[in-house]
Amino acid sequence: MATSKTSDKGRPLEELRERDALTHALLSATAQLAQGQDAQAILRGVCDALVAASPHIRLAWMYLGDPNAAIVRPEYIVGPASAYAEHLALDLKSLDTAGPTRRAMVMGRPVVAPVRTDPGFAPWREQALKEGLEESASFPFGATGHAAKGVVAIYADEPDYFERVGIEPFIAFTQLAEVALEQAALRQRLQDLATFDHLTGLLNRRAMREILEREHGRAQRRGRPYTLLLFDLDRFKLVNDNYGHAVGDQVLVALARAARQMLRDGDWIGRWGGEEFLCFLNDVDCDAAIPVAERLRRHLAAQVVHADSHAVRVTVSIGVASYPGAGTTLDAVLNSADAALYEAKRAGRNRVMPAISGKARILSIAGRLEAALQEGRLRAAYQPIVELGSGKVVAQEALARIVNQDGTLLEAASFIDAASQLHLLHRVDYHIIRQTLERWAGAEAPDAPIYFVNVSGNLLRHSEYLDELQQTLVRQRPRSQGDAPLPFVLEITERDFFSDLAEARRILAPLLDLGLQLALDDFGSGHSSFRYLADLPIAYLKIEGQLVHRAPQEKRVRSILQGIQDMARDLGLITVAERVEDEDELAVLREVGVDWGQGHYFGAPAFD
Repeated sequence: MATSKTSDKGRPLEELRERDALTHALLSATAQLAQGQDAQAILRGVCDALVAASPHIRLAWMYLGDPNAAIVRPEYIVGPASAYAEHLALDLKSLDTAGPTRRAMVMGRPVVAPVRTDPGFAPWREQALKEGLEESASFPFGATGHAAKGVVAIYADEPDYFERVGIEPFIAFTQLAEVALEQAALRQRLQDLATFDHLTGLLNRRAMREILEREHGRAQRRGRPYTLLLFDLDRFKLVNDNYGHAVGDQVLVALARAARQMLRDGDWIGRWGGEEFLCFLNDVDCDAAIPVAERLRRHLAAQVVHADSHAVRVTVSIGVASYPGAGTTLDAVLNSADAALYEAKRAGRNRVMPAISGKARILSIAGRLEAALQEGRLRAAYQPIVELGSGKVVAQEALARIVNQDGTLLEAASFIDAASQLHLLHRVDYHIIRQTLERWAGAEAPDAPIYFVNVSGNLLRHSEYLDELQQTLVRQRPRSQGDAPLPFVLEITERDFFSDLAEARRILAPLLDLGLQLALDDFGSGHSSFRYLADLPIAYLKIEGQLVHRAPQEKRVRSILQGIQDMARDLGLITVAERVEDEDELAVLREVGVDWGQGHYFGAPAFD
């Protein structure tokens, strides 16, 4: 009579081989757990791995959802006996009569149950046996960070299968899967933090900008309009001053919620900054958007926010701009909406103002700029530039800002084009450079940072301004500096500069002789940048921000960045990556060897 071969410990070799096969399959699946994009994807991988592990496992299904649900239905089913679970619906009202899956979820531990004798199988026993199912094992999960629990149910075609093979490999695997679930929840939380404004729950500026760029491209391809509503809370500073910032935050949250309820499916809203919000209305032109904006204005004005025993009301001013009427580029439409918002406030607030187009809009922006110049409200905000290797702030760039009469800020992108078209750019450059020179001269620390300032070709055509700057430098240059370069860098951009580089060098020579240095801005965005490197004494190379944004996802762009860095190193230039926004971009830049970085990841522009 033949006898079954056994191992040293008395376990039949067939069972050991089965256990080894399970362990190997589960270990192989473990390597894939971290790649799951969400909890459902991870649990689906668990089911696939278990069914593939052994021909004795005929069915696996998973559920992830409300742990207190009255009914649980499988969300994913795999295996030869899948037909058994396709119409499975577990009534969870009574734990006494619940099946093994529900018991596992409630008790938080695995439950092994024989199909033929477990009372929980009574409603489905006949169908289970018909499919060749003899035993089940249910393994619960808890997804940290989610109001949900999960379970994987496994069915074998042999009685006592899990007792003979052992459930230890399954338990170990589910523990690893639970860690993966926690990591997935953490990744989702980090993604939410990067996408949503933490106070209002609306999209943040960066996420909103990405959506706008996508929708703008779609509108261009389809030849369809869209409209932007840029609205700002009127005199919100008084709310903060009179009631405190905590009440102000509650007002922002309440109005953000009210505004979101007014939008249609397919529209978007985000917090654009401070008390400013931006709505995107899909497939709507300006004429159709004006009534929408009016309803929004009235709806928000009717809100009464009860906070800390205060009843607070606020009004909003709304600027309306549509594509393509207000501009053919996204920035042009945004600038038009901003200009319209300014006009709404200047006209008395609590009103909707459509964008003025063409020359009228440019003249309006120019009027704001002229008033700011006359009243000293054109100011330099300074953004840090960081050494990527050490994280130390080594420089600052001066960026032009208009401080509106109500204290809000107008960024340079909103008025530089108008200033250029009306030949006011030299005055902007001059004021910002003068302010920065004064800041530099007043710095007492020996390790004060290097200052970067933008200079346009328009400024270099006004010798009277250059003469004044030269005289200021002569007065302020420390005697101890000698002939060493000054910590002061002029940024030039090829698209806004002389085509005759020999003439440009002649005009710049007096400033360079005094120790000022040159940086080539937006390198990688034009076609003749290399001529500037060859013909001008460039010391810094500022890498264009779009290349920085694309680098983490595009190998080709990373290769371009590496080529720029290698060339800069050979020429003895310092590279500065612009518009660095997140950890992924920073990691690529460090890997490439870029020297310095600048962007909101390191800090936003700020006044003294």
